[in-house]
Amino acid sequence: MNITVLSNIGSYNTSPILSLSLSISYQERDALMVRKQTGALKGCPSRREVLRGLAGFMITMSLEGCGQSLFSSSTAVPVPTPHPRGSVLYTYRGHTNRITSVAWSPNGKYIASGSLDQTVQVWAANPGDHFQPSIYRGHTAGVQAVAWSPESNRVASGSIDKTVQVWDALSGAHVAIYHGHSDIVQTVAWSPDGNYIASGSADGTVYLWDVATGKQKYVYHGHRASVNSIVWSPDSQRIASGSSDKTVQILDATTGNHSYTYRGHTDTVSSVSWSPDGKLIVSGSWDKTVQVWDAVTGAVAYTYRGYNVQAAQANPAKGVLPDLVFAVAWSHNGKRIAAVTQVYCGDNCGIVLGWDAYTERNFSFYIDLPVFAMAWSPDDTRLVTSIVGSTQGLPRGNVPQDGSFVQISQA
Repeated sequence: MNITVLSNIGSYNTSPILSLSLSISYQERDALMVRKQTGALKGCPSRREVLRGLAGFMITMSLEGCGQSLFSSSTAVPVPTPHPRGSVLYTYRGHTNRITSVAWSPNGKYIASGSLDQTVQVWAANPGDHFQPSIYRGHTAGVQAVAWSPESNRVASGSIDKTVQVWDALSGAHVAIYHGHSDIVQTVAWSPDGNYIASGSADGTVYLWDVATGKQKYVYHGHRASVNSIVWSPDSQRIASGSSDKTVQILDATTGNHSYTYRGHTDTVSSVSWSPDGKLIVSGSWDKTVQVWDAVTGAVAYTYRGYNVQAAQANPAKGVLPDLVFAVAWSHNGKRIAAVTQVYCGDNCGIVLGWDAYTERNFSFYIDLPVFAMAWSPDDTRLVTSIVGSTQGLPRGNVPQDGSFVQISQA
């Protein structure tokens, strides 16, 4: 299961109210993140003060990643594992610009990462495999979204060049190109049965493409603003699309007809993910919530609005304040939900969150550098995230922090 963040939403402006715009550029997203993280919460502790507060709760500090891993739980303290949650297991540095999207192959062997450097790179999830990365260079502008075929042999990618392209994952050989969108392609998703690719765009449309013929099957025009995230139901019968019009809309995948509109959010919907049993959808939004709701009726199971908020106001090591949500992802086994939000810490900081999907218990979180995309490994033991390093971050030995890279961390 892969999910695209707001990288796929593009970037955002200094004003978070994006319903006035039909598209979201990648420059805009970066501007808003910097404003939110450096100027919006004056009087909050500096990064040094935050990290001092974290010291007593630190589980691990990675030389490659962002340091502190924090855990809290409503149950007994878990038995320590060789790699605590948040431990950085591997860092990939093959891109030359911001990485907007990541996806783990269904067979677990590879990761595809799309970047504003106009490439999609496929590399080994296990560095011990010594696999030479495959680099696809078919796009003429930055890549905003990537998705694997169920057989793990092909990748679909969406771009600022307004195209969806399909290519061989290992050789990089071009297979097909789909034209139709009139603006940035923000999100792509391959159907679980492998027959179709759905794409969403800043032009407000959802296109469905037939993989066998390469032809467009239909266009859905139900949204009034940018489509930022698309996910298929596990049985390939429905499609959910999250939009800057603050809605999540459910389509009949066969006909393209509208089935249901979820209106629980009050700001841009950045990311959507379907539960493996097909019954629930989780959606993340710039309204600072993650909402879990029934895929048929829209009945809300629960809403995340920050963790241990009162304690977090006094000590950020003890909780997470509500803030913009950039990505959500349901684990393949259905047990956990992961999300990406942010925190003001004197400079740019992102937070990777996790909790039990059906109870919202056993909460865990760790602070990282800004995170723009996230995906679970097929066995749900690891997360892959795209990171932007900054000289504002604390030094970690001789390891450079500037630039964009991808991290595999313990989930």
